[in-house]
Amino acid sequence: MRGRAKEADKFSGGLTQEHRILHLFNLVDILKRHTHLLFLLISLSLSFPAFAIEEGTYLNGEYSFTLEYPKTLKMRVLGGAYFDILKDGNIVLQASVEDDTFKIFIQEAKPEKDIFRSFARQRCKIICDADGPDGSTYCKELENEKEWVSQNGLRVLEFTLIFIREDYQNKTKGESRMGPVYVVNISRVGRPLALMIHPGHETLATKDTEQVIHGLIDTIKLHLGNSDRQRETKVCSTTCEK
Repeated sequence: MRGRAKEADKFSGGLTQEHRILHLFNLVDILKRHTHLLFLLISLSLSFPAFAIEEGTYLNGEYSFTLEYPKTLKMRVLGGAYFDILKDGNIVLQASVEDDTFKIFIQEAKPEKDIFRSFARQRCKIICDADGPDGSTYCKELENEKEWVSQNGLRVLEFTLIFIREDYQNKTKGESRMGPVYVVNISRVGRPLALMIHPGHETLATKDTEQVIHGLIDTIKLHLGNSDRQRETKVCSTTCEK
């Protein structure tokens, strides 16, 4: 609890808006990482909000989407918001649904144009961040940015980052390339959501991994959740022809 209190203290005074938002992102991630095991145990006994229903198919009931992945790979689900894809026990890609972090960004940054792009450009850098007594890692710059549309019509932003590693003891700073980080817009009416997929911390994906991720993104399909059905029913009750 003391650690979380110290984290919260960083939000007060002397911080730029960008750093304040990044600290909020980190706090949300910490809370989610500490609670996802509890949620997973609850889901095993009550329901399954996110799970692989058969080899090669993933259904996320909490956020109402499905995707397909090669049957030579395995899925590891870490609660409703996180999952990994593995090959021979090694992580090929990591993914997270950005829900609370997206809302925090909108509330704090108040972007006026292209909210999704503004969020994606800032959020993708968070996977670089790590601090320790001997050094730190972070990403400040985007080396490359691409935009494309998946086969199912979802907007995708693809970023390659400049990764920086500082060694405090030797007083050195090294740079390398990292990514790509893919941010997929899976937002619904009144609910901003993004799916972020990347090859891992300090990792530059191989061409084979990039093809796997592109193929996976092309299979993502959005489905109507309960809240979406309620909105549809409310609108239809006043506008639909009978």
